[in-house]
Amino acid sequence: MAFVHRFSPPQLVQSLALLAIVAGVATWSSLLLTPAESRTPQAPPQALAAQAQSPAQQWFSNQPLALDIKVTGLMASPRGAVAILSLNDAPPRSFLVGERLAQGVQLVAIEGDGVVIERGGERSRLDVSKLPESPALPVLTRQ
Repeated sequence: MAFVHRFSPPQLVQSLALLAIVAGVATWSSLLLTPAESRTPQAPPQALAAQAQSPAQQWFSNQPLALDIKVTGLMASPRGAVAILSLNDAPPRSFLVGERLAQGVQLVAIEGDGVVIERGGERSRLDVSKLPESPALPVLTRQ
């Protein structure tokens, strides 16, 4: 008597599912385990310099922050002199002597016509920006 093996429908489905899983694992392992070729273009030096000044890199850096400071005004207050500064073209804000403007940048002194800023141990003086001269207006009254 000859032995004849017959597959039942559930065994057939189970065998096909097992075959599909083995094929999927083989395909994905070959794709994920082969090293990919890098296709990123070289960045120009200007882009690299811009990345070096990114906020994320500044968080972990010991270097003073590159900051564009404009002195828009000076005032006297009961707590002392107040400098009104615009940082990186943001709206102007008031600062007292000794306040930190950014990482490694501090307002050291407020003088009559400018402020002294310290960046990484170096002091620099910034003058108050002056308004341009207005044009001479004609006299509108009879003489």
